[in-house]
Amino acid sequence: MEAKQPHSGASAIGGMGNEVPQVPPWFIFVRYAQIVLTLIVFVCSCVAVSQVGGYFLGWGAGFSLFTSIYTGIFLAGVMLVPIYAPQYYFKWFCLGGECFAVLWWLCSFAGLASWASVLAVFNNYPGSALKTVYGACAAGAAFGAFNFIAFLITLAFYAIGCHRHRVGKLGNYGGEAGSASLGPIGVPPQTYTPQPAVYPYQSDQQQPYPNAPTPGPSQGYQG
Repeated sequence: MEAKQPHSGASAIGGMGNEVPQVPPWFIFVRYAQIVLTLIVFVCSCVAVSQVGGYFLGWGAGFSLFTSIYTGIFLAGVMLVPIYAPQYYFKWFCLGGECFAVLWWLCSFAGLASWASVLAVFNNYPGSALKTVYGACAAGAAFGAFNFIAFLITLAFYAIGCHRHRVGKLGNYGGEAGSASLGPIGVPPQTYTPQPAVYPYQSDQQQPYPNAPTPGPSQGYQG
């Protein structure tokens, strides 16, 4: 899904274009794993919230629901927009979304794990709704931790791809970053070499005028 797109013109100067960065071939399989793990955590969070009814469960399951919905929207965007609407794709926005996904999954699996530890005492009561909640929170915490690791991997390689793409564009459009230039952005400076002026009707070498003949001494008239 996430493959390198062709050059889009002037908008890509300085690496700020909408091309998809170069990522390893196995990157897409990690995306598929994130989709599956997100669905599992979403189901576990729904089970935990539904079993407690109106009782206070804590922020773990509720925040995991939010993280799962956010992740679904984010994954749909980074995987489908480059294919069906590449003009709206912006890699730096996706990089920020990847960072938020890492943060949200860290908070989510930590919250589920904390509530699973609190509800562990109800694990010995068969048929209890809190035992079901404990199982859902424990499973959600485990799969959420794997999803957190998966997003750490994609964040690292996506950031490397963005950096390489930016450096490559800077190298193609004007040399090193931060170099002074008096021309337009991205246009390499031109070196002016003065040429000697050439005037018409002027030969390379001046020819001297021929010497006029010197008249001889005048003689008188002889009859």
